[in-house]
Amino acid sequence: MCKRGRTIVSKDTLENENIPMQEPINLEQFSPKIPKYTALSFAPMPNFIEKSRRLRELYGASQILSYLSWKIVRAAQNKGVEVILPAIANDDIVQGIPSHILVMGNFSCSEALKALMEGWEDIVNTCYEWLQENLNSELPELTNSTEWAVAWTKWKMQPWGIFWGDGETIETALQDLEARKLRRDWGESKETTKETTKDSSQLPDRLHSQLHKGTITHKNKDKLRLSTTEIKRIYQCIAKILDPAIKGNDFIPINKSEGINILELIKRLVTYEAIAKKIHRDFYSPRFREMLLRDENRGGTYWNAWFMGDGDRVNARLTKLKDRANLTQFSHSLRAWGKNFSTEVDRGLMAYVGGYDFLGVMHREQESAQLKSQGAIEWLIDLHASWQQENLGIILSVGFVWAGHLVSPRDILRHCREAEKFANHFAAGQRDRVTIRILFDNGQYVQWTTPWQYLQWLADYRDRDGNRGKDANWSHSYTNLLQLKAQDWSLPTPSTQTDEAIALNLFGLYFGSDKQEILSQERSAIVGAEDPQSFIAWIEGIIQVGWHLCSNI
Repeated sequence: MCKRGRTIVSKDTLENENIPMQEPINLEQFSPKIPKYTALSFAPMPNFIEKSRRLRELYGASQILSYLSWKIVRAAQNKGVEVILPAIANDDIVQGIPSHILVMGNFSCSEALKALMEGWEDIVNTCYEWLQENLNSELPELTNSTEWAVAWTKWKMQPWGIFWGDGETIETALQDLEARKLRRDWGESKETTKETTKDSSQLPDRLHSQLHKGTITHKNKDKLRLSTTEIKRIYQCIAKILDPAIKGNDFIPINKSEGINILELIKRLVTYEAIAKKIHRDFYSPRFREMLLRDENRGGTYWNAWFMGDGDRVNARLTKLKDRANLTQFSHSLRAWGKNFSTEVDRGLMAYVGGYDFLGVMHREQESAQLKSQGAIEWLIDLHASWQQENLGIILSVGFVWAGHLVSPRDILRHCREAEKFANHFAAGQRDRVTIRILFDNGQYVQWTTPWQYLQWLADYRDRDGNRGKDANWSHSYTNLLQLKAQDWSLPTPSTQTDEAIALNLFGLYFGSDKQEILSQERSAIVGAEDPQSFIAWIEGIIQVGWHLCSNI
């Protein structure tokens, strides 16, 4: 059994397996003058977040990034450097430590990279050792094989991108960091080649990549020969160990028939209590487990609600604050919002917190069998209210996706990202918006983008019988909309102003003449454009979203 922090296999073995070693940091690129301020950020390996296939995997990735940020901050503090950003208290690493770090003093890129890689090795070694201990009796041919150890060592040595800048002031340090990031493409580093950008399915650890051949092909053409039955047995053994029917402690993080690579396995294993607490006592999140236990065994047809948000122009806000105390207080407030969100905003849980963006899920109430659509709008209103209460001085753009149960988490994540970008860049200079996207199982969707203050209009809907709220019948407006479209109302490309007037009158009929007047007079600010197509599409969007999220039918 290897010791934590040591390599799993020898250097000679790595050289024989043709595995590239981590390139040394070129210290000559940094200024020899001791800076007053140092700004750092790091980027995960390619597709670390994007390739996550399950919520558990995504949450594990978030925990890993937070832990690595914590390791860098602790290394700076141990050196005696004052950390301005992020604000950390009482060893809190459970959630939400951003990957953007600002310190007063000299903290080199090599020191930050050393701390990051030590943290990553802690995680990889902990997962590897746990598997070795628990799989050895069932699969000794696997746990004792060199190929298995080499594959884990390769993942331990995967490159992470570190970006570093310094300056005499906070502003110049942040500007230097951004300039260095621009000189080295964030998405594809200079070291990236065709060989290193291959999908993880081509790496030697993807056990299921050649199930039909019964072999696992390595880069050096050597093969670890396993039959299809033996490969499936590996996953079954891992699943059996973590099966709640046996342990009564947690539920299965992988499907017995599912093929995942080592990185995907790591991101899932770190959410398991027995492994998480070996990494750090605060790494494990009981609340996340409770939500998964609540949602995992839902039957029939159900909907998922995911949201992605971004604090707009945070760097500009940081530059304006300038004073160290103000910056630290800003970080405290931002992290406090993320920490308190899951407890103060009912049925919400942060799954991922990056630099100053976040991804979360809205989960069902404990006594409810399904997530109820009727509460989604009220929940979004509470989300924005909680953000405003912190008085952070930055606006919030959010993409909210209400997805059918057959849509994969990876697709939901992609739609969340698209919806958030749509809200953030909806119109030039017009942010502080939310985009609601209803995503169906077949991949089609309808959406509506609006400034936050007009989200309340959905709750003010009134049907033809005068009913409001939960008693309102949204089929009245939705049926009228379908009838108008069937009568050559050429949405979203009307040819005359008549269609625009019809749309406005339809809106006023169900949302009130007062709101009809506001929409007519402030259409540019609300809709984001003056053209009839955008205006009618906005009205169509509010009715469609209301029908799917607020209808009592």
